[in-house]
Amino acid sequence: MQIRVAFLPEFAGDVSEAVCVVVDVLRATTVIATLFARGCPRVYVAASHETARRFARERGYLLCGETGGLKVPDFDYGNSPVEFASLDLTGKPAILSTTNGTKALAAVSGARRVLIGAAVNRRTVAQAAWNAARETESDIVIVCAGTETEFTLEDATVAGILVEAITAQAGAWEMPEQADSAVAARRLWQSEPNLLRSWMECRHALKLADSGFGDDLAYSAALNNVPTVPILVPEEEAESVAAPVLLIR
Repeated sequence: MQIRVAFLPEFAGDVSEAVCVVVDVLRATTVIATLFARGCPRVYVAASHETARRFARERGYLLCGETGGLKVPDFDYGNSPVEFASLDLTGKPAILSTTNGTKALAAVSGARRVLIGAAVNRRTVAQAAWNAARETESDIVIVCAGTETEFTLEDATVAGILVEAITAQAGAWEMPEQADSAVAARRLWQSEPNLLRSWMECRHALKLADSGFGDDLAYSAALNNVPTVPILVPEEEAESVAAPVLLIR
């Protein structure tokens, strides 16, 4: 087994025989994990706002998402994990369309398994990724969403903590190989283990803070607060997993 990190979705390569963990820590993958923690039974992700609107109108689901970090005017909610953490979403499916995260999920949807990872569900996602890779004899690819097609430090540091947590699952005789990209992400995180402090130099994090979402940064930097493991599945498999994420095109 090899673990590698794609610092942007276009660097993921052929993932058809891999287990992927998609990371858009600020804020789509943090939001998805939080939605399930608050009782949401399904999350649909749309690669465009228009697709999300149409689907929401057809089914009467919650419509959530952002453009440039800000709530889309005609949507029910934006993309703030702090806002969702205060809601009771029991029995309320949601549709999410964001600038980067939902596009990254679409880009690797052909993988053997696609998990949604963040700092808040680091431990449980690492365990799930390791188990899935062992069961299917697959490599693990951690895919960073980036921000508007550019590398982002916050996703790379979370990739680093996931590399560390995944390798911690291995026994003495089953240690996975780490590609240079995985080593780089791990060392990047180790150079500043305090995620929130490391993000204070990130362009995207600073933009969110300036837009009034400073609380989202602190929430997203907390480790292991949300035990959910969202998994991208086709519609026919949604009933078989606890936190199903479905892609609509």
